[in-house]
Amino acid sequence: MKKILICAVPFSDNLGDGVIAASLAHIADMKYPGVKIEFLDIAGRVAFDESNLRGGGAFGVFQKLPSVLRSAIVFAYCLKNYLLNWRRQWQAAVADADLVIVGGGQLFCDVALNFPSKLFFLGRLLRGKKVAVVSVGVTARWSFWGKLLVGKFLQNAAPVFYATRDVDSANNLHAFFRIPRSRISVVPDPALVCASAFSEELSPEKKWDVGICVSSLDALVMNSEYGSTRTVGSAEFFSGLAEALQAEGARVLYFTNGASEDNKVLAEISSRATAANFSFAVPKRPDDLVTLISACSCIAAHRLHANIVAYSLGIPSLGMNWDKKVESFFQLTNRTQHLFGLSPRHDELKASVLALLQARNDRERLHELQSAVIAGTHALI
Repeated sequence: MKKILICAVPFSDNLGDGVIAASLAHIADMKYPGVKIEFLDIAGRVAFDESNLRGGGAFGVFQKLPSVLRSAIVFAYCLKNYLLNWRRQWQAAVADADLVIVGGGQLFCDVALNFPSKLFFLGRLLRGKKVAVVSVGVTARWSFWGKLLVGKFLQNAAPVFYATRDVDSANNLHAFFRIPRSRISVVPDPALVCASAFSEELSPEKKWDVGICVSSLDALVMNSEYGSTRTVGSAEFFSGLAEALQAEGARVLYFTNGASEDNKVLAEISSRATAANFSFAVPKRPDDLVTLISACSCIAAHRLHANIVAYSLGIPSLGMNWDKKVESFFQLTNRTQHLFGLSPRHDELKASVLALLQARNDRERLHELQSAVIAGTHALI
């Protein structure tokens, strides 16, 4: 084994995806020390800090378009980029790879044909290569065209191994794409080993009692498997929680996972008169995100990988549920008592967060899951 190519979205501004990719590379290196590991970002990015439309006004307009039109725009965008740039770049990356890993993260999902389009074009270049699908999330909500495009990807790539990150995803992969259930392993999220993968980036001290991971609730709902629901104002929700915790004497950090739509909400909060009483941080790289979370005694977050990073680091987290993948993770870690709704009452959250400051995660369960991730991934590659 000379070269492993990991195909996912490692350079996404949603830095949880970068944590996944780095953790997966760390696990691969444990089995093949010194192997050359490269990343292929199926969104066409080649580095961090590349611009996107999600944090700007154009994204707001895009969200309001009919779903069919949104899907057509996304497919046309991907087709143009594939013909002009991606095909040449991806062919070069794939050519000398001994193994192509597709995963992890929620790659098998269908929001306006985004990932189905990208996987379809990638699959055209993977014919004849050894491909393993590793620790992916698989949604239960598919359009006709999304299902068709991902089906074509699986036909062209012809993976030799399949692994999803939870049982629900395994069942969805079987139900929608007719992969025999006996061929699908369940290997938990690679980011569960991020404490080891990012060991040199961990903070030596706890600078904040509570880290609040700010998110755009509207953007979360748009991507939710649960479907549309009414949300409160994002800035009002998070600032209300922070002020309630500060009133109890907690040192509070506002941070995001790096996603542009979340950063926009954070900027709105930081512009307010009370902002001087709080700390704010916007991570730029996956290691920044891990460092920030490691400096908190506990966190409250909607974002799945803020919760996974915290869990890996032994830091208690309170989750707010907006999608099946978040629910599945809290079930996997036996912590559903720390999972709340999309926008729960501040007094309810405050009491639970303050209780978390005195809590400790179940280290035995964490070690079981970390061992399962490593052994399961090694069996696939």
